[in-house]
Amino acid sequence: MKNACAAALAAVLACAAVRADDAKPKSAPTTRESIMTFLKHLKQALTESSVAEQYKSGATGATVAAVRGADQNSALADPNAPILKGGADEALAKRRKAEDAEFEKGVDLLLAGKTAEGVKALEAFKAKHPKYRDLADVQKAIDGAKKLGANATSGDSKKASAN
Repeated sequence: MKNACAAALAAVLACAAVRADDAKPKSAPTTRESIMTFLKHLKQALTESSVAEQYKSGATGATVAAVRGADQNSALADPNAPILKGGADEALAKRRKAEDAEFEKGVDLLLAGKTAEGVKALEAFKAKHPKYRDLADVQKAIDGAKKLGANATSGDSKKASAN
């Protein structure tokens, strides 16, 4: 019985050693792959943030109970008094959603391979919204797109010189 267990253990260890040898080490991603991954994740974050606003306004699931005592009529709490709907928070959420959609259009152009148009769109966005909350991401996308354009240009010149 001990010999059978030892043989089984030796077989398992031998298989693990063979599998470890077969595994190929991953090479480092190219500049293009890293930039495209950043842009894909950026687009995903922009898409999720615009959808998340809808869920924030939903019910929280908390239940509140109150016991009414004496009459609670007050001039301050008149149910028939006109009020303004939608405060500053709602206006801010709408503005941010519109800015995110505009930023997302520039990222979409870059992901579609239209580097020059994407850079122009992102630079116009940056000039139009200098106080955008994720301005660092806008600049990083512009810099990455310029690197993509430079790599494509140098790749074309290398191909031309090879011919």
